[in-house]
Amino acid sequence: MLPALTTVDLIKLALVGPLFFMLAPVAGIILKDRPAWQRIVFAAMCFMTINGLLEPGNWGLTIGSIESYRGHTKGYHFYFNHALAIALIVAKWREDSKSFRWLPPGLGWYLLYCGISLLSITNAPDKDFAIMAAHKSIFASLLLIATFNTLRTEDDLKFFLRVMVYTILWELFVCLKMKYFAGMYQVHGTFEHQNPLAMYAVLIGMLFLAVGFGPTFKDANKMLFGFIACAVIIECTLSRGALVMFGLGTIGVTGLSLAEKVTPRRLVITSVLGILGSIGLVLAIDTIIGRFNDQGNEASGQLREVMKDACREMVHDHALGIGWNNYALVVNPPYRYAEIYFDWDRSRNMRPNYDAPNGVVESHYYLLLAENGYAGLAAWLTVIAVGLWRNFRTFIFFKHSFLRCLALGIAAGCALNYFQSTLERVLVQPRNLMLWLILAGITARLDVLRREAKHQKVIPNNK
Repeated sequence: MLPALTTVDLIKLALVGPLFFMLAPVAGIILKDRPAWQRIVFAAMCFMTINGLLEPGNWGLTIGSIESYRGHTKGYHFYFNHALAIALIVAKWREDSKSFRWLPPGLGWYLLYCGISLLSITNAPDKDFAIMAAHKSIFASLLLIATFNTLRTEDDLKFFLRVMVYTILWELFVCLKMKYFAGMYQVHGTFEHQNPLAMYAVLIGMLFLAVGFGPTFKDANKMLFGFIACAVIIECTLSRGALVMFGLGTIGVTGLSLAEKVTPRRLVITSVLGILGSIGLVLAIDTIIGRFNDQGNEASGQLREVMKDACREMVHDHALGIGWNNYALVVNPPYRYAEIYFDWDRSRNMRPNYDAPNGVVESHYYLLLAENGYAGLAAWLTVIAVGLWRNFRTFIFFKHSFLRCLALGIAAGCALNYFQSTLERVLVQPRNLMLWLILAGITARLDVLRREAKHQKVIPNNK
């Protein structure tokens, strides 16, 4: 079921098939038993989550593109790093099919969420939009499978962190270029908007901080440098929510790290980061205060409530949701939910603009409630709860170690993103979804390492 295909779409479709379903598997066969090459491909897969070099890009092929649509999915998109994921999956499967897992821990819950969400297609005014969202979400799970089966040892996990440090440093270069050479007030980097960039930096920044605080290893100081780069990026975005989340996350990870074990290194790092943070705050305080005092904040808050009212009306009418990726469609005429927006305009003595499209609700959870219904929201909450529980178990099981700190960093970064998702829907955006699924793959690997370590401890006692 596809929208009317243009000549350009047909050309793209002719490219997608060979690239994703022929060349990628062949590349996987070539990569078999070549760990150095596999690392290069994996690094490229991770770097391409930023989806742009010096500005927002579109590293992939989109069939049935509807760029004018304001929903979170605008076509059937095949990202190039998904092809790299397929190559890695084939390589690892051919190397050792017995240890290879097509369904890593947590993936089943995520696919169940996708399946439940797709049930909303029964109410969708445009069923193509719903299938587009399902395609994007399910296809992105290739990154989770590739990550889980590629990263098997502590050294592999450290390699991932090095890759992400270099990725963030490149993003920092782009942000500084935009801020000081292009004169941007709120910098968006290679992302389409500053808020997704800021939340991406919060998510990975907590990993850098937690691991940098941990036991010393070759790249421990590099992790802290990556954390500082994330802080600068967030300051460049001037995203109010991210500024608060990053500050709270830094305090939380620092406090938990010191509570877990006080070491001279942690005390020194805490002091240095405190000094650097104070200097940075002094330099940027006027800009930050100005951002929090922006005119229009009150109207923006009122509009958020209007959007939530529309969501409540949708789920009241359709318990399974109005249709995945259909919110941006039904809040415009001729659908009745548009009147909720127009009534708000009239209450402010403003004439509604019937020609301009109405905005999409910014809360991820209300968007899920409206589009995917009660069951879809419950399924998503289960997915994130299971992931956090797995990281918590890993943190509790391993003593003072790299793996324990990594679990803490993932849990902190994800928790902050989940909390900020009450205001932002970025986890449905491709770049943020990609990074989140990669971290979900690492969470699954940490859980397996925990089980293996627990098993090794039990077996000797049973002899």
